[in-house]
Amino acid sequence: MSDGPRGLKDPAVLRARLDRISEPHVAPLNEWVFLLRARLGGDAIVPWFDPADGGVDATILWLLGAPGPKSTKEHGGSGIASCDNDDATAANTWQARVDAKVDRRRVVHGSITPYVSGSAKARPPEPGDVGDPGPLLAELLALLPNVRCVILAGAAAKASWTAHRPDDFAGAVIDCPHPSPTNWNTRPATRTAVVDAWRTAARLSAY
Repeated sequence: MSDGPRGLKDPAVLRARLDRISEPHVAPLNEWVFLLRARLGGDAIVPWFDPADGGVDATILWLLGAPGPKSTKEHGGSGIASCDNDDATAANTWQARVDAKVDRRRVVHGSITPYVSGSAKARPPEPGDVGDPGPLLAELLALLPNVRCVILAGAAAKASWTAHRPDDFAGAVIDCPHPSPTNWNTRPATRTAVVDAWRTAARLSAY
């Protein structure tokens, strides 16, 4: 399955997805990733944006605080920021969006801090790291002129957005619980809240 929960665990599907990272709708984002890797240096791991998503045509931006390990090839993942990654958080994100009947071509998945640091063990950026998330978030939003709604998934994303939100972003912003397996499986309200966030984003981002 190329578009589905954990779809990128299939090596053939992953190869096919990576072959598409320069498609026109996602090329500006992945050119930025390429440049960002050079700017941040060898210790920074920056996943590609998923060409199965809407890319620069997206009207909804789904943001985590930072990439998870399964989005980094250095830690056994795909190397792509994707709801098709082989982990429970990605699978829950995928399912909530489908339950809300939101076409993924309306969406781009990313992180407020678009990289993790450390080749031995992935970790979120810390004070003193080279990449300040504020300017990086502004750069990302500048590449997404059609985004009309941002979903902040989890407390870390919400706190980072509050600290770094660009003054010129005029779209809607909503938050929801992080769709981690712990939240998803032990807090029943989480599923409803994440699905509702997708539905609200679809309504607020409609042209």
